[in-house]
Amino acid sequence: MDTTTYRGGVSYRVIGLIVASLLVLAGTAVPAIPTAAANEVATQPRVVGGQEADSAEFGFVASVLSTPRYRQSGAYQAQYCAASLTSPTTLVTAAHCLVDQQTGERLRPRDILIAFGSDLRSPGLRVIGVEDFAIHPGYRVKTAENDIAVLYLAQPVPDFPTIELAQGSDVATYDAPGTAAQVAGWGNSRARGNRFLPELQVGNVRVFPRASCGRGKKYDINGVVFRGFSKREADPRTMLCAAGANPAGAIIDACQGDSGGPLTAGVGDARRLIGVVSWGQQCASRLPGVYTRISAETNFLINAGVLAAQPPILAPDIEVLTPSATSVRVRLVAPQDGTRVDAFAVTATDEATGEVYTCSAAPRANRRSATCDIEGLPVGGSLRVEAISGNQAGSSPVSRPITVAR
Repeated sequence: MDTTTYRGGVSYRVIGLIVASLLVLAGTAVPAIPTAAANEVATQPRVVGGQEADSAEFGFVASVLSTPRYRQSGAYQAQYCAASLTSPTTLVTAAHCLVDQQTGERLRPRDILIAFGSDLRSPGLRVIGVEDFAIHPGYRVKTAENDIAVLYLAQPVPDFPTIELAQGSDVATYDAPGTAAQVAGWGNSRARGNRFLPELQVGNVRVFPRASCGRGKKYDINGVVFRGFSKREADPRTMLCAAGANPAGAIIDACQGDSGGPLTAGVGDARRLIGVVSWGQQCASRLPGVYTRISAETNFLINAGVLAAQPPILAPDIEVLTPSATSVRVRLVAPQDGTRVDAFAVTATDEATGEVYTCSAAPRANRRSATCDIEGLPVGGSLRVEAISGNQAGSSPVSRPITVAR
């Protein structure tokens, strides 16, 4: 990530000097002109770069403000990141919005305010303090791995809409390559120069395949060919790439000031949060924007009180690594289905006698894989090896069996 930049955030030492970044989606150098009806998901917005958000459809999007700057100049000048309301008291945002990128020092809750309302200059904007926040313990400033955090409001806001997070059976649908998605925020509206608007903006993008978000493959949207990030630059396990292009070739992307804001898929009650604005190379370039992948952060979000645990949806993948005369080592990998995995259990059945042998293992922290050894097996014969994964809410389906001849 040597040449990439976060799309927001503050320096702890100069928090009072922040200049607001206020629109979201960059589309070449053509200024965005607000329109209505942002509830239709497509990659052909009516305005190049983005359009004004429907306040009913995107009422869950909140702006993150610098407290000192807000007291001095108001919300328009104090906004520097965005967040998504997931319950009346919790919001999901980017970790780098809460950490000084140079020193690694965390902000204090009192340095942050949350504003609800799509127009930062509206007298009706509601501003609420932050009681506390939780940053993913695996967040890394340099690589942007696990760039996610949860904010806890000082008082609830039950009259604002919330958004559900992609989890379980949602994931395969919403994370699929080519899925139509929308990104929202108040960041810079121009790829070159600056243009800031007080109204929340929304842009229509497409989810890139993992091969373009960690394996360097190109991806075409409306005839615009985007370059992919290499494995050294982006980790497709925890990151999701997205961008858009209209028929005229203008690129749609998040930009500085949009960090922490939502990437969503679906419309109406089916809308789900699938990503959090994290980083990119320039804005509206031939490289996609990079988002924290919500489905990869399930354990943190459950621990932070944002998600309830669901049983694993998909069976684990299994591989027999080193069979020997009296033992079998099994590698287990849980698919990214947006659920938590606390443990694996393996059974090996002797196909001649029906006798069953077992082992269990827990995945490493923030991982979805493990190995376990079944020992004390009789010499010779063949085994049928199967496995499940599970958590406190239940177990996954049984994996496909593997027959092992010894």
